[in-house]
Amino acid sequence: MIPFFLQCFLLLFFFPASGAEEFIYNGFANADLSFEGEASMDERGRLGLTTGLDTGGGISHAGIGHAFYRYPVSFRNNPSDPVVPSFTTTFVFETTTSDDYTPRADNGSDGLAFVISSSNKFLNESLPAQYLGLFNMSNRGSRDILAIELGDIMNPKLNSIDDNQVAVNINSFNSTSSSTAGYYYGSDGHSGFQAMKLVGEGANQLWVEYDGNTQILNVTLASFRQLGSKPESPLLSSLVNLSSLLTGVGYIGFSASTSIFATRHYILGWSFKKNGEARELNTSALEYSVGGGGNNYDFGPPASPLTDTKHARSPSRILLPVVAIPSFFLLAISAVLGYIYNKRQLVKTGKQDWEIDCGPPSFTYKDLHNATNGFKDEMFLGRGGFGRVYKGLLPATKQNVAIKRISPESKQGMKEFISEITILGHVRHRRVVNLLGYCRHKRELLLVYDYMPNGSLDKYLYGQDKPPLCWSQRFNIIKDVASGLFYLHEEWERVVIHRDIKSSNVLLDDNMNGRLGDFGLARLHDHGVDAHTTHVAGTCGYIAPELARLGKATKATDIFAFGVFMLEVTCGRRPIEMNACGEPRAIADCVINAWQNGSAMDFRDPRVQDCVAQEVESVLKLGLLCSHPSPKVRPGMRLVMQYLESVATLPDFPLNFFNADPSNDEVCDQFVASCPSVATATISLSGGR
Repeated sequence: MIPFFLQCFLLLFFFPASGAEEFIYNGFANADLSFEGEASMDERGRLGLTTGLDTGGGISHAGIGHAFYRYPVSFRNNPSDPVVPSFTTTFVFETTTSDDYTPRADNGSDGLAFVISSSNKFLNESLPAQYLGLFNMSNRGSRDILAIELGDIMNPKLNSIDDNQVAVNINSFNSTSSSTAGYYYGSDGHSGFQAMKLVGEGANQLWVEYDGNTQILNVTLASFRQLGSKPESPLLSSLVNLSSLLTGVGYIGFSASTSIFATRHYILGWSFKKNGEARELNTSALEYSVGGGGNNYDFGPPASPLTDTKHARSPSRILLPVVAIPSFFLLAISAVLGYIYNKRQLVKTGKQDWEIDCGPPSFTYKDLHNATNGFKDEMFLGRGGFGRVYKGLLPATKQNVAIKRISPESKQGMKEFISEITILGHVRHRRVVNLLGYCRHKRELLLVYDYMPNGSLDKYLYGQDKPPLCWSQRFNIIKDVASGLFYLHEEWERVVIHRDIKSSNVLLDDNMNGRLGDFGLARLHDHGVDAHTTHVAGTCGYIAPELARLGKATKATDIFAFGVFMLEVTCGRRPIEMNACGEPRAIADCVINAWQNGSAMDFRDPRVQDCVAQEVESVLKLGLLCSHPSPKVRPGMRLVMQYLESVATLPDFPLNFFNADPSNDEVCDQFVASCPSVATATISLSGGR
């Protein structure tokens, strides 16, 4: 029984259900969000939507803040499909205000809302107060928006029932259904109703659940401090047809607005999942974030078990060691017994050690054989790292997939096979190719991925049978790959060094979005620990000087390859080309010479006619900075993302800064000293965050 349990656990852990889009943030220090207005993250890891700047006597300016998950969620693959996918989300929020706060209906409205919309840009088309930062006077009934409102001032004109309500708003700020904030309690969920205050009494948790088949939308509220779990019965349950609203992709996030009261709206944790139940938030991890306060003034709820640990201790914190320690030992014993059992089974069946770590196969050979019509030539897509790649149609799900067939004779192919499973089996990111599973049949090794209908990027840069990419497509692909690499370096639980970033390893989906693939050479190590790779791996032209010299792959060597990649995409030239004399020349040297001659823009791909000069110049300079011979001046991926999103401004470079001599330390040191943001970003390139 134990081995079977462990096998099921490994299968679910390594290969979550395909088609599900989910994330969880227990704090927002590394969250992948986009901001508008007053929204920002504070030093405690809280997502602050409004600042509540106090102009005296608890009076504030009217403010708006938006924070959305950066990537759109696909709600409808086919607009004609009448069924909208189900989804669930939960988040912990807190609204704080000054002691002078006195709600009055004629003073407008403060409010917070969970939002699903076809757009994540509202700042120039919305107003604060009762408009929730989502609408204005002209568009208040004509926007594709689902908003779950947490309003704290009564406004009868908007169908508000009181000054402390939860409401469902569809395409308008007029509520379609609403209830006084609170929750139902009792064994049957209807024994009684406990009213709650949304403002000034600590953190609360909200659950939103939508069933696409029944079209039932449930909204449930609870006090984060008092309950710590979801009530049995929802606060609101409404029949809502979202088919006309969610016609394709949608953005999910939060909006908040203030009127004249010094009010702050915080989100402390957030979990979301499409076609499934969102994962539970870690209440212990969020304890530090609960409680009012901030940089401008310090107001908040009274001391509580969650906010004042000097005077009281949370019952959950007392019980946690009592429950966790025995559970830990039971799990440890189970794991050891399961490991011993599986070891014995391996001896009987002839399986390899890596199959313990990678879990059981996800596909049968028969399914993959049928999916490719027997691996016929007409299904052949190309040759990938250490194997041939075929297009397949899975019989059960009718899903198009890409199947990599590893060569049985290749020992390096086995290493790649195991590397891809152990890394891509865990990683889930919209800009990283999704590994669906694997199969081992006799000496056959097969990997199954999401199918990328537009193939690899290099075919569009150099192929004669593909149309040239416009500048907006190239710029978006660069940002897509940067986002994926940032996740691998900084956001995932461990550091992933890709070691083979190049245009042929970037695949394009049906919307020409870029995804980083081929992790056969990738290596893992913990944050704060140096990598242990000691041999050169990668592709000529993308290999950093220190990697060729020392054989040690780090974040900095990945960033060097990404810098070359940026130059390659912008210029439409290979990393190394032959000059007129037949001598090899690196693309970075060509760009540097063109720049020093005042004609860097002329070195861009001549097929690009729609280029934005400022963007092209920034990408060329950033590419040179990332591929600088000295690793100490290469920015980390967080800073690279900020440069690409125009959140940070690239510094001015002296003409001799890009000297190809890596020993030119004096110029490099002067640059790092004069550019604190780069200095901070490069301190821990080899290992830590």
